[in-house]
Amino acid sequence: MPAHDPHQLPAGTKSLLDQPYVADAWHGTDPDSAQTLDLYVPAGDGPFPLIVWIHGGGWHSLGKQPHGLWFASEFGPHGFAVASIAYRLTPDAPFPAQIKDCHLALKWLRDHAAEHALDPQRIGVVGHSAGAHLCALLATGGIVKTPEPVQAAVCWSPPCDLDRERGAWPKDTFVWNPEGKFSQTFFPTKAYEPRLARLASPATHAHASMPPLLIVHGDQDPIVPLGQAVRFSEQLRALGVNVVHRTEAGGTHDIINDANNDEALRFFTGILRPKAK
Repeated sequence: MPAHDPHQLPAGTKSLLDQPYVADAWHGTDPDSAQTLDLYVPAGDGPFPLIVWIHGGGWHSLGKQPHGLWFASEFGPHGFAVASIAYRLTPDAPFPAQIKDCHLALKWLRDHAAEHALDPQRIGVVGHSAGAHLCALLATGGIVKTPEPVQAAVCWSPPCDLDRERGAWPKDTFVWNPEGKFSQTFFPTKAYEPRLARLASPATHAHASMPPLLIVHGDQDPIVPLGQAVRFSEQLRALGVNVVHRTEAGGTHDIINDANNDEALRFFTGILRPKAK
């Protein structure tokens, strides 16, 4: 990922940093475990389509920077606003806190769309790994009672089915490790729960009315098996969902790079940009 700093944002970009998206926002012991977001809005009148970055890190680590700033510097010149969201990490709050926070962040962005020149009807989400899992769940609208809809989703290296058996996970992958952070922090009981694993899986909630998705997965990913993306894409295609699946030859788990970012930009542009009058 190229290095970017605030001075490399497009001229006239308005930045709103560490904005709480709920009252009494949570701030955990890890600074990245927080209910806050960063928002970058390009110069102009708008309303601008919005791309929301959701970070990975196994649901238990990492945070909304530096990739949020990178997306803003890359997407801003093409007329997109960008938000990068933090969410409660699993050591502080087990699942489903993470997907609930994503919906709460989207609700805040929609509720404040007018004051920030955002188009609430043109929102796309992009994420990697655990963030891609959350993006796919957002696309399904599953788990929460009042989901916030998204109009497009880009998922890089997504875990699509967390059920050990149904998801055909090899025994050497993280879902089988009882001492790993996934089992120890994702589940309220601090142990793998098949029922919750299935409930937490995008594959459980797939339906025909989902928005378009772009799913990219490396064929050398040692963490999330390629079959996860292949089976989920086939499931969506059978439902009639507009899904583009691409296997990246030689790609490992970390496939955040300029080429894939450019592909995501083209994908979002084709769906979220206004048509010429």
